[in-house]
Amino acid sequence: PNGETLSNGRLLNDGLTVRRGRVFDRNGIVLADSVQDGDAWSRVYPEPASAYVVGYYAPLTVGTDGLEASWGDVLSGDETGNVFEQWLRHLLHRAREGNDLRLTLDADLQRTAQALLGERNGAAILIEVETGRVLALASYPFYDPNLITATTPSQAVAAERYWQSLIEDPSKPLVQRATDGLYAPGSIFKVVTAAAAIDLGFASAGKMYEDDGTLNVEGRIIEDHNRPDERSEWSLAESLAWSLNVVFARVGLAVGSENLWEYASRFGFGKTIPFDVPVNRSQVASSPDFLDSLPAVADTSFGQGELLVSPLHMALLAAGIANGGTLMRPFLVEGVFGPDGERVESQEPEPWLQAVDPETAEEAEEMMVGAVEAGYASSAQLPGVRVGGKTGTAEVAGEEPHAWFIGFAGMPEPRYAVSVVLENAGAGMAGAQIIGRDLLAAALRTTSDAAASNAGLPAYVQFSQGTEAWPGATGNGRIGHDLIEQAPGSARPPQAFRGDRARGSALTPAGGRESRSESGYRHRRRTEPALVP
Repeated sequence: PNGETLSNGRLLNDGLTVRRGRVFDRNGIVLADSVQDGDAWSRVYPEPASAYVVGYYAPLTVGTDGLEASWGDVLSGDETGNVFEQWLRHLLHRAREGNDLRLTLDADLQRTAQALLGERNGAAILIEVETGRVLALASYPFYDPNLITATTPSQAVAAERYWQSLIEDPSKPLVQRATDGLYAPGSIFKVVTAAAAIDLGFASAGKMYEDDGTLNVEGRIIEDHNRPDERSEWSLAESLAWSLNVVFARVGLAVGSENLWEYASRFGFGKTIPFDVPVNRSQVASSPDFLDSLPAVADTSFGQGELLVSPLHMALLAAGIANGGTLMRPFLVEGVFGPDGERVESQEPEPWLQAVDPETAEEAEEMMVGAVEAGYASSAQLPGVRVGGKTGTAEVAGEEPHAWFIGFAGMPEPRYAVSVVLENAGAGMAGAQIIGRDLLAAALRTTSDAAASNAGLPAYVQFSQGTEAWPGATGNGRIGHDLIEQAPGSARPPQAFRGDRARGSALTPAGGRESRSESGYRHRRRTEPALVP
């Protein structure tokens, strides 16, 4: 020990005397661990691309965030499933050890998502369609939690200095775009409008609509620059494929303001997403009164107006369409293991919302597949794989628009869904599509229904699925495996888990815990308001 560690009374902190549990990805890769520094336990995060998803544990400086906060009682050993063990530990004055978490996150896929984003501000999310397991939750920019932790006075000074630099950074690296970010969705919202119209019986994929390039809605002139030719009659399926604003304005006006609000709510707008870390709520508008105006209904129907969405929510939207209209509850923590390696607690897949009938979802799914096969989403095609998707260009006042892509892929049925947003990327949509496509390709490569080799995958997807570092990382991201004393259970977690651990308002927290906010999470961080570009 260097003599500074906790010998200074100002630094005495009970949290640093506990060996907090480790955090593993779904394949057993260490994402967070504790190493002894004198009398204290210091937190380390060996995987650069996954570290900020875990969050930070810094009781001497800025507190906790992410899973380190929302699952803090489990990681610190304050909460355990074995009451006898707690009693025995107190009786024998044994040091407290925390429980380990095994995540659904795939460190390799997370590294791939981070590499695909590069240094472009935005987010890329990958989830399993039928389960809601979150496999990648990437944001850029991000921070390094290793530089926030501290057990000594000198470390605390450095950590505070780094924290202040994060606060002052105009790119807002403390805002995790995947969950905290709120963006105008642009044309990806057309999926909701189409599904609502089909579910209500107002429309079908083959129904024809007029679009000669403009539409006057009570003096609001909507111009359509997306038509691929000069035809004036378009089916709903063609209109989704070519993202025709005039047609979707007509569809939304037929659906009406109340129905549009209702169906957006069915897809999760205005609701708190029950997830392991807080997620900002998506909104249709600041108030239902906004849709009293017909021009506002028209604008909202094709993705503008006052719409704001989180990237994670849009991944759930894509997955819900591919899953028969059922949006699964997303989850990031799959299991809890005690210090002895025994399973203590688990989560299982469970439905969150039934947005539309399965028949409606199937029709909307086919329309999204059509958008990839013969539409503006064609850059998302993968040879031999069924891919569906929708692009979006979201206008931002005074700035370049955001670029969106949501989609799903699998063979014969969709297995994975993605959501990608690139901030102020301009009107070109290929960048977001390519990220989404290559992230889906990387996910399919890890499953038995994908090709056994790397053939057909981009070079950097092959690279990032290997053992090398993801581009720009220091170290190889797998250092620290020598910190593992035992794996959290020898077998991979089974498919069925108990779903009582979600911290969202849709589920009731177990009794006896300290009070939480409306979303069910403890807030211990010093941070900034959510990003609303």
